[in-house]
Amino acid sequence: MKKKIAVFGTGYVGLVTAVGLAEIGHDVTAVDIDTSRVKELKKGYLPFYEPGLKGMLKKNLTVGKIRFTTEGDEAVTGNNIIFIAVGTPSKADGRVDLSQVDKVFDVITENLDTAKTIIIKSTIPPGTVNSYRELYSSELQTTSSEIIFCPEFLREGTAVHDFFHPDRIVVGADSVEASRTVNSIFFPIISRLDVPVLRCRPVSAEMIKYGSNVMLASRIAVMNELAEMSEAAGGDIREVSAGVGMDKRIGKEFLKAGPGFGGSCFGKDVAGIVRTAEYYGLDLRLISGIIKSNDRQRVRPALRLEKALGSLKGKKIAVLGLAFKADTDDVRGSAAFDVINYLVDKGAQVKAHDPRAEYNFIRLFRKKGYTCTDKAEDALKGAWACIILTEWKEYNDLGPEMFGCLMRGRIIIDARNILDGDAFRYEGFRVFGSGRPETVPAARTIIRSDFVNAAIVSV
Repeated sequence: MKKKIAVFGTGYVGLVTAVGLAEIGHDVTAVDIDTSRVKELKKGYLPFYEPGLKGMLKKNLTVGKIRFTTEGDEAVTGNNIIFIAVGTPSKADGRVDLSQVDKVFDVITENLDTAKTIIIKSTIPPGTVNSYRELYSSELQTTSSEIIFCPEFLREGTAVHDFFHPDRIVVGADSVEASRTVNSIFFPIISRLDVPVLRCRPVSAEMIKYGSNVMLASRIAVMNELAEMSEAAGGDIREVSAGVGMDKRIGKEFLKAGPGFGGSCFGKDVAGIVRTAEYYGLDLRLISGIIKSNDRQRVRPALRLEKALGSLKGKKIAVLGLAFKADTDDVRGSAAFDVINYLVDKGAQVKAHDPRAEYNFIRLFRKKGYTCTDKAEDALKGAWACIILTEWKEYNDLGPEMFGCLMRGRIIIDARNILDGDAFRYEGFRVFGSGRPETVPAARTIIRSDFVNAAIVSV
């Protein structure tokens, strides 16, 4: 059954949720305080890159299933179901900043005229729903409105797919009626895929969201430390991952080594649950160690390159990949900040490339000693070495011959393990993967003295 829904927030979660709800048949009003963003969204322009979202947005704008506004009060009075999907970033001390959620609740409670179902999608610390219920108890009781926590599990780069193919839907609601409301909203998805729905206490739902991200972050941290061990002992983390993943109790997901986790969620949520635990008088020593382990991994590609080259001073270094992962333009938490900062501080000249995230990276990282280019080939041209930080397919598609033709040196730090080391060794490259044995050059080594045409061949 079609419902009238308001969605506050047009970031990754809010916009994907709003467009997804329109796609499954609901009438959606998306609200944001950013006037320029709303104007662009009305034209069908996205504020970020997410595969599959642009076409779906334009389609639902055309048929009138979604509209955008800055008028929060009208969105509240005109809709009976309200989603809150604004940001909850970390404060400087790691605590969760709920100020955006607070402002939305102020708008909602000031305009409550009939019973509303308020569904929070924003990640919030355990106990937050109960706090809002107490704070706005009179307004909620007068109108018989309810607050539900329904966490999102969207991954940047696959968010549209994840919306329509969820592993589960978690409903943090005390009443059966509130749970039925959520079920009815997502019924087209639930019925088609037989998606399991878990109804639980709101505080349990809040814990499920944090618990999921902490578990995933811990898997990445553990695999990266095992990768270090593999390097030291002469093993191959790819073989280790394959063997560990065959254990049905563990599974194959999130067992890849790399330059640490990034993005807007894992680091923020691990820090958030640690600080929330302190509020309850708890010391989560194991979980708090995840951040320290991850921070160390982020700069490791630069340290490995420095060891391989001996000195970085005056060397041109190509850095391929600025986004924290492929298929997104999001650079929040990206290892590229740490790697490039270290290289530049050591006197290297860095030329970086990313097919989607260049603008966002330049906007956030202003430092002399590095430049960005629109073509990966330009970054590689004349480089003494290359560091690959994001698993964009196009970097692998360049092939060893192109790397060999363009680069002056023969060292690659493949932090994502996307290259075929054996293919590169015949172009004379030393390839250092994450948790893999170094790929040594073949006996016949080609070294570029002039990266345009000339070559010196040594046997």
